[in-house]
Amino acid sequence: MSKLTAILGWGSLIWDPKDLDYNKQLGWIYDGPNLPIEFARISKNGRLTLVITENGTFNKTFYTFANMKLTFEETIENLRKREGCNKKDIGFYKAETDEFHSEDFKYKEEIRNWSNEKKIKNIIWTDLPEKWSYKNENDETINVNPKERIEYLKNLTGEKKELAEEYIIKSPIEIQTLYRKQIEEELLWLPVVKENKKVRYFNPNEKNFFLYSHNLSGFGTLTCRNCNSKDEMHFSGRDFVSIQCQSCGSLELLKDNETISNCECGGKLEKDKPFFCRNCDSFKLSYNVKLLT
Repeated sequence: MSKLTAILGWGSLIWDPKDLDYNKQLGWIYDGPNLPIEFARISKNGRLTLVITENGTFNKTFYTFANMKLTFEETIENLRKREGCNKKDIGFYKAETDEFHSEDFKYKEEIRNWSNEKKIKNIIWTDLPEKWSYKNENDETINVNPKERIEYLKNLTGEKKELAEEYIIKSPIEIQTLYRKQIEEELLWLPVVKENKKVRYFNPNEKNFFLYSHNLSGFGTLTCRNCNSKDEMHFSGRDFVSIQCQSCGSLELLKDNETISNCECGGKLEKDKPFFCRNCDSFKLSYNVKLLT
């Protein structure tokens, strides 16, 4: 079994990882264990967030791997800090000893079976429970009936409403729940498809196209196997690196040690990201070399 630690995700951990120390080159893989997920926790800033709950809809989750330099305990602490929660709220599974935290976790078989299938021995996840109360401006505790969660969202105002909507629409479109459907129908908070920062997910089952610095250079045609669109592209070499804007998809050739600034569109230029088709967002690309020097 792999000694790497897998981190499971289904919500903002994917689109807003903050200081999570994970394998950014690999990204998030949509092939995690099936777990019951629902918008069922009122956070400190008013958002209604996704958690594992027996009242949820079973969904395939996402996973990535923690930085391999971290110990298992350091990985747990890193996730805890990102989530701003207590250590007891980070769930984990150690396959070698068949140890779970918490001991009364209800979906052990789902985790255990997935661990065996993927040959991953260490797995961690955020295990916050449902929460249906919040403090109002007078520091009074207000309880919300779970059946009235849509009304709760409707009654939010100002920044809290903006943050709540952002969380809902940026949650991975693959995560489909009973209440997500109702929220979309009643509030028209629809999943983000394209905005300044496009939402895409790296699929490890596809042949994804990376470029790395080496001693050769040249140019060729980048062809999308999904929509057949084409781009002329230089590839890495001789102290240069080819990178792509993660928003508009434009291709840039920069010196390897050059400070990366934002694209003209305002989007991020990032190294070590798989290239995607800027017409349809697919990662299914092939590269035909025209000139090699």
